[in-house]
Formats: sequence, C-alpha cells, structure tokens
Amino acid sequence: MNAEQADIRFPALGFTPDKEIWGFPDLWTLTSCGPATLEENLQVGMELIGADGRRWRVLELRKVGRARPILQWLIWALLAKPAYRVEQTLEELEPATLGEIKAKTLASMEATSQDWSPDDQREILFDPLVRSVEDAASVSEIFDLLGLDSFLAY
Repeated sequence: MNAEQADIRFPALGFTPDKEIWGFPDLWTLTSCGPATLEENLQVGMELIGADGRRWRVLELRKVGRARPILQWLIWALLAKPAYRVEQTLEELEPATLGEIKAKTLASMEATSQDWSPDDQREILFDPLVRSVEDAASVSEIFDLLGLDSFLAY
C-alpha cells in the first residue's frame, strides 16, 4: 500500500534507521522531498507513526513527479533544490502506544542530542524539552513541541 491508501492520521512522526526523527504535518509533506532523499533512499526503512499510533515501515521510495507547479518548481530549483512528489510502499505494523512512541522519540533525541543543543547548554535547552516530551498527552503534542523538519529540503 502507499501513503494515500494507508489513511495516515496527521501529524505523523518518522524514525529513520540512523535514529533521526522527522515530522510530517500532512500527506503533501510526507509525499514530497528533495533530491538527496531520492538519491540516498533516506526514507527507506523509516518507521512512520500516525497521530493515532498506527505504524508503517517504508519499504520503497519512488519519484512520481514534481512537488510544485512547473514555474514554482523551476524557481525553487534555481534558488534552492528541486522538490519532487514521491510514493512510498508501506508495510503496516502493529500500532504503538503513546508510551512506546514517547520512548522511541526520547531514544532518537538522545542519539542525536548534538542536533538539539550544544553540550554546554544541555541543561538549558535539551533537558526541558525531554521533560516536555515525557509529559506530552499525544503524538500531536510531541510533533508541536519538537518543530521537526521534513524531507522537503533534502
């Protein structure tokens, strides 16, 4: 099945095999990416978790077109990087509980802590964010707290 068929509840979180965490506010963002995502298969193996706890693994990623109308796409390609529409082949997994999602999020944050704050500011920036994730009442709240990037620029 693909992302459109999966009926994913957004916002969704994406956990890549290299412990990165990504965020997707909607289907358009999930199915759009930059050239490096395609060239390096950055989404393949990613575990995708919807706002309702349903989970999928991305098995395959393929380009299906441009992410923007041709004029906008050309401007973006000249000024930044072109964005593409993609289709993911998904394998549905067992749903996750909020506790499991928090644990996965915290493990990802810890593995990439240098991305969240410099070591000398861990107590000021990182630790309060960890406590906020621990106290979050939903996947949507975790998404809002973290301000996650998507693959659109990559």
